[in-house]
Amino acid sequence: MLYLKSKLLDDASVPHGFSLRTGGVSLPPYDSLNLGFSAGDDPQAVATNLARLREAAGLHAEIATAKQVHGDRIVDDRLREILPASVAQEDGADALISERAPVGVRAADCAPILLFGGGKVAAAHSGWKGTRLRIAARTVAAMKVPPRQIAAAIGPCIGRCCYEVSPELAAEFRALFGKEAVEGERHLDLRFCIETALREAGVERIEQVAGCTSCDTNSFFSHRRDKGRTGRHLAFIAPAQS
Repeated sequence: MLYLKSKLLDDASVPHGFSLRTGGVSLPPYDSLNLGFSAGDDPQAVATNLARLREAAGLHAEIATAKQVHGDRIVDDRLREILPASVAQEDGADALISERAPVGVRAADCAPILLFGGGKVAAAHSGWKGTRLRIAARTVAAMKVPPRQIAAAIGPCIGRCCYEVSPELAAEFRALFGKEAVEGERHLDLRFCIETALREAGVERIEQVAGCTSCDTNSFFSHRRDKGRTGRHLAFIAPAQS
């Protein structure tokens, strides 16, 4: 198995997936389904892995991605800006929207979010910076679809069990998202914060696809656990015709 699926999106017959680390050709420490060209892996191995993923998902078109910068810039699949960013004005983006082609985001602890509604699909990358900026909710607004029509799946990411942050950051997230945003003194719950932002934006159908990237060594890459020397996952979603 190369990727996990959301039942919510599967029931809507939307091609999508959250990749696992198994089933590819990359050698350690990128073993084996590394889908990130910037991680230090052999580019040919990454290209082979991407081809395997597309074949397994039945995708004929290339998956559009962007250089991710931990900001809140949103573009379409031709990398045209949809909403101006409040930060990260450099040449990069952390969410893509499309009506015609697959889009995807890469992650290795940050939360990938896949959205579908009104014939449009979107993928967003949300670490603590993107979560603080409510990139998931901004992407919903940028889709220009009634939020009640949108289905959202939050993919595997570092769980609150493993995500210890500074006291200052913990306090900031409690102020932004409520006391449940942090477990104990310093364990940040990205999933809770993202789901809270989506619900505040009017999205009612939300699924959290299980998996802590830090806990499950066999299934997931983790930037924090592996001290930065690791592969990258790809979360992808496509309109039905792709």
